[in-house]
Amino acid sequence: MKGFCRGARVATTRNAARDSATKPGRDRVWAWAVTVALTALVGVAGRAPTAWAEEELFVTDRANNSVTVYTRTASGNIVPLRTLSGGATGLSGPFDLAVDAVNNELVVTNYNNNSVTVYPRTASENTAPLRTLSGGATGLSGPVGLAVDAVNNELVVTSFFDNSVTVYPRTASENTAPLRTLSGGATGLSGPSDVVVDSLNNELLVSNNLGNSVTVYPRTATGNTAPLRILSGPATLLHAPFGLAVDVVNNELMVTNFFGNSVTVYPRTATGSTAPVRILTGTATGLDFPVGVAVDAVNNELMVTNVGNNSVTVYPRTATENTAPIRTLQGTNTGLVNPGFAAITTTGSPVASVALNNVAVGTGQTITYQATLTPGVTPTQVDIYLGCLLPDGVTFLSLIQTGPGTTSISLGPSPIPFQSNVPLVPTIVQFSYQFEGSEPRGTYFTYARLTVAGSNPFLPANQISLTIEPDPSLPANQISLTIQPFTF
Repeated sequence: MKGFCRGARVATTRNAARDSATKPGRDRVWAWAVTVALTALVGVAGRAPTAWAEEELFVTDRANNSVTVYTRTASGNIVPLRTLSGGATGLSGPFDLAVDAVNNELVVTNYNNNSVTVYPRTASENTAPLRTLSGGATGLSGPVGLAVDAVNNELVVTSFFDNSVTVYPRTASENTAPLRTLSGGATGLSGPSDVVVDSLNNELLVSNNLGNSVTVYPRTATGNTAPLRILSGPATLLHAPFGLAVDVVNNELMVTNFFGNSVTVYPRTATGSTAPVRILTGTATGLDFPVGVAVDAVNNELMVTNVGNNSVTVYPRTATENTAPIRTLQGTNTGLVNPGFAAITTTGSPVASVALNNVAVGTGQTITYQATLTPGVTPTQVDIYLGCLLPDGVTFLSLIQTGPGTTSISLGPSPIPFQSNVPLVPTIVQFSYQFEGSEPRGTYFTYARLTVAGSNPFLPANQISLTIEPDPSLPANQISLTIQPFTF
């Protein structure tokens, strides 16, 4: 997955457990892994999406027909940890890649031979693919961008030459036809380069290198479907846009501009000729025909591949103007030659943040609950629990996802999962409630919890530790604590 999620200092779950030891009853089981932010305004807490598995950086090298892998913090002229290269690999002008941590696979598009090759995540040297997607029925024609949709078990690829986006079952191989193809004049596709599947908002985003645009569609768009919105025009400063990253938590869209030597950042839903909210450009940045862009939410960094000077440059996530990199990977030992796209994996625990918009509320007032979950190292499948414990100490108010973007509530003696048996992906849940005056009075304790799918959520052995991270962007009057109730 890209983009991803997607911070401030990390507070450990060990400290959270200690702080909650005074809470009575079942709340002791649940509340220790919660961050609650309280403010008189609408609370906001979030992280960008991120991939997870190991602290590694993966880069495609088009001129070398290779994929090189480094430690995530690699800098200077260092040799890779491992290199995937050789005739048996099937790599031929490798362009984009995705690390599928759920299925422990590495997926690569090959521009020169119209294929997608899949390997074990740790593959090195002259390793043959686990499977290869190639042939006339696939519709691949100059494949560039790639996204693995772990939620819907699909593989999404852009084809530069025939202005299309094709979607396959994740495990498609050989000469498999697409499940659906997005193509035609109404789509606005023009030299489609990168592609992002935004599972949270159920959207598909494409950068159009020849069209100087970013087009956005429903995730399942097919045929000659027009975009939901188009980001294009002189104010955007898009100039041969290539790489694309969507930060669903901070609600931002990041684009590399190949001929503009820049990274431009917009509101996620920007449309028309919208100006960037910030621009990273200038000689000090080291940007030189930038191609790929990725957001490391765990470490709050922005990473860019540069084909002009065969480098990978890394910046603070919010870097702007002529900001120098905090580190640069470059030199003959690195093996970087005509680098394409890159992916970052991290080893952080999942992050849970919960925000409320009032310390105390009265009849007629509305509270807004927002929970943000960011992936870390977890089992393949999890159950997600979100909600609050009522003042009686035994009744749970559970938030339940009833459809895309739709949430309902359930009251009962046991919590009900928000989602069951799902891979953990960046998730934001918002829920507002207006108090009528008939609700139980007292203290309500919010909770966020991950457990092993299908297990008893009250047993500590089944509970997955969550990292607690306060958000530095919170307003000055907002209190961020490990455990904080709201009172009615």
